Amino acid sequence: MHKPKQIDFDTAASVPVAALTAWQGIFDHGNLSSGQRILITGASGAVGSMAVQLAKNKGAHVIGTGSGRNEEFVRKLGADEFIDYKKSKLEEEVSGVDVVFDTVGGDMQDRAFQTLKRGCVLVSTVNPPSPEKAKEFGVTVAMVVMMPKPDQLAEINRLLESGRLEARVAKVLPLEGVKQAHQLSASGHADGKIILRP
Repeated sequence: MHKPKQIDFDTAASVPVAALTAWQGIFDHGNLSSGQRILITGASGAVGSMAVQLAKNKGAHVIGTGSGRNEEFVRKLGADEFIDYKKSKLEEEVSGVDVVFDTVGGDMQDRAFQTLKRGCVLVSTVNPPSPEKAKEFGVTVAMVVMMPKPDQLAEINRLLESGRLEARVAKVLPLEGVKQAHQLSASGHADGKIILRP
């Protein structure tokens, strides 16, 4: 797979895992189609930001969550609605969703169940969704385990080259900054991918 001309090597390195995780979560597991409503938690993160763009490219109505400081970024990516999780209760602001794509887990995932229509799906990248909650709300749940798929990567590459998909690098650190990179990743507040460069 060649690197799209308009992006640098750091950005290109940040794309495959995040984009494939988002693709497989919303399309392979979530079966998202045009006209459906999708809720993406952690919409400004590396995987979430890819999911926003991929869902929008598919013609879905996109609702993203994040902290208020990221609203402009998430809307620029294509989100139709933005929920500031620090100011609003997700389950009071959102309902009638076809797919939840959860990149946050924990309490946010529990609340997201309440936004789904019965018979729809919640897909997580972070922790296995509760089968008990799935039964309670009458929905299907799935966990994404990203697999390398060349045909999907080729389509992602085409979207990058056409300018319909962009990647965000949060920080580029030297290899000896691995501890700092791990701490930033574990904080859940990295807005994009963290790159370690030798």
